Amino acid sequence: MKISKFKTALVTLATVISMLSSHAIADIDYPKRPINLIVAFAAGGNSDYNARALAKHLTKELGQPVVVSNVAGSGGSIAAAQVKEMKPDGYNVLVTQLSLNIAEATGMINFGFKDFDACCVFSSAADEVLVVNADAPFNNIEELIAESQKNPGKYKLAVNTGASTLWIAIGLQQAGAKLNIVSSGGSGERLPLLLGKHVDIIPMPFNMVQDYVNKGQFKYLANVSNHRSQYEQLANVPTLRESNVPAGYYYYNTMFFPKGTDPEIIAKFSAATGKVINENKEYQKEIEGFFQKPVYLNTADTIATWNREREELLAIKDLLQGKK
Repeated sequence: MKISKFKTALVTLATVISMLSSHAIADIDYPKRPINLIVAFAAGGNSDYNARALAKHLTKELGQPVVVSNVAGSGGSIAAAQVKEMKPDGYNVLVTQLSLNIAEATGMINFGFKDFDACCVFSSAADEVLVVNADAPFNNIEELIAESQKNPGKYKLAVNTGASTLWIAIGLQQAGAKLNIVSSGGSGERLPLLLGKHVDIIPMPFNMVQDYVNKGQFKYLANVSNHRSQYEQLANVPTLRESNVPAGYYYYNTMFFPKGTDPEIIAKFSAATGKVINENKEYQKEIEGFFQKPVYLNTADTIATWNREREELLAIKDLLQGKK
């Protein structure tokens, strides 16, 4: 009985502490002025429109304007370098994704996400897929690898050198594929290459190519995500990892504060973000229009996710840097 009462007392104490902590976060005198979300990519891209969709609702939650600005260049590295040096007062927030880990692993930058204070993941882009023309002589990754081994270098895979899609190329090579890797730039530049049959395989966000699949012009080989998609259009498309290719990722749009920011500020900002994503029906409807599901990871889960991805990329940094 004494042990039972002691456990009950501990549970009660934990509940009180949690309530007091939440109350303290809610009462922190922040924000007092507008907050700037600095998106590390150009206007109109996934990170940008997700930040803008969130910002208008965060403005209502926090009682101060949350504005979006774009500092594009070097795969997001320019914005990251700028925010890294900003005052840690809670009013400048970096919005970035996988490219920050890629840039560190490829040696493009000499810092990484650990040089910031992580806040939260606030969205995930539509699943990226490997897509080919409908008449390609392979229907899945296993057939692609086998066909490429019969004809080394014949089939061209277009990727953005130094960016996340390079990870796909390296993973396929590690799995035995003998492909001709072509540097193509971003997704907008890759699509015309496949349409014109200048290349054979491209990675693309599925919402940009689904119409071509519906028309019978393209077909999917694999999902680049770490797990099968929630969308019915991709439910039967296996992931690269299912096909024993050691590559896969989500484009998790994530917010980071400059190092040294008050943890209570980060906690309040993260909580407000989570409330919008998990409870705001208007926001959720808008995100569904992007072919996305609402996604939110708290600070601890965000750090764990970024750590796992970073470790996997650093393990192949010599390959990413072309040293092997």
